[in-house]
Amino acid sequence: MNRRIFTQVSLGALLLSAFNRSQAQQNIKSASGFPDRPIKLVVPYPAGGVVDIVMRAVTEPLSYDLAQRIVVENRPGADGRIGIDAVAKAPADGYTLIAATPILAVGEHLMAEMKGRSSEFAGVCAFAAPPSVFVVNSDVPATTLKEFIELARKKPGFYNAANPSTGSTMHLAQELFFEHAGITLTNVNYKGQPQSLPDLGQGSVHFGLLSQDLALTLIQTGKVRPLAMNMVARTRALPEVPTVAQAGFPDILVRSWYGVAVPAATPMPVRQFLDEQFQRNMKLPAVREKLDAMECEILGLDGAHFDELIQSEYKRWGELIRARNIHI
Repeated sequence: MNRRIFTQVSLGALLLSAFNRSQAQQNIKSASGFPDRPIKLVVPYPAGGVVDIVMRAVTEPLSYDLAQRIVVENRPGADGRIGIDAVAKAPADGYTLIAATPILAVGEHLMAEMKGRSSEFAGVCAFAAPPSVFVVNSDVPATTLKEFIELARKKPGFYNAANPSTGSTMHLAQELFFEHAGITLTNVNYKGQPQSLPDLGQGSVHFGLLSQDLALTLIQTGKVRPLAMNMVARTRALPEVPTVAQAGFPDILVRSWYGVAVPAATPMPVRQFLDEQFQRNMKLPAVREKLDAMECEILGLDGAHFDELIQSEYKRWGELIRARNIHI
């Protein structure tokens, strides 16, 4: 009898929980019933990279809250253009999102005929800016940025650098450093940061700017040596590594940023609804913990302010791209 009562009570609690959960899911649907089918988030970079990790961390709980799956689809290649082009051609209905990084803002500077120009997208929400670190392979006899500059000036073109994607934050930040330092390095192109790690660790690539989360294993195993953090402040994971300003180069500070955008013709109510849900999701302890573990700077920019950021980045990098003759 006790077992039967316990079973009935447990079943009732489960049904009540399911009902409350269903009600919560209904409460956050838009007035038009959006979404009523799965949403696709295109990441124009390989799986396992920092962009991919951040996107999955933020969107995973949202799939439950919306009662619809948010499917992350990695479409790397052509320096991000394959994924960007695919979303630019998708229906502007809120069911196809793009993981937005600086390539969205600067792509047309790199390739005049590029499809998926920044004006074809509207920002939804900017999530976070993860820390990055300048590194050299451990065989390179430099322990600071200044020492590396001295080596590179003595042998122009001898040293090479990992380019995870032309026009990416890491690539442009490296080019800004090269321009400022007056040094010439040979770019070695990859589809993303993860693909460059083996070569940096083995020494066939000498220099790179890596997201801290991806660089830590190589640093901890002694395969690469950190020179400076591309951050305003030092990080918990690498407290002994100076910032670029502390290393004597405040003008090369570049803040990375990751967010979500949609085709520009997407209805404003849908964009605002998605923005509200992502903003709410950013406050969840589980999401905060994941981003904090990566030591990400939380941005939380709404759609309007994200659009302003994209436009400011478009203007900022155009001059450098022309000066360095960077193109896809």
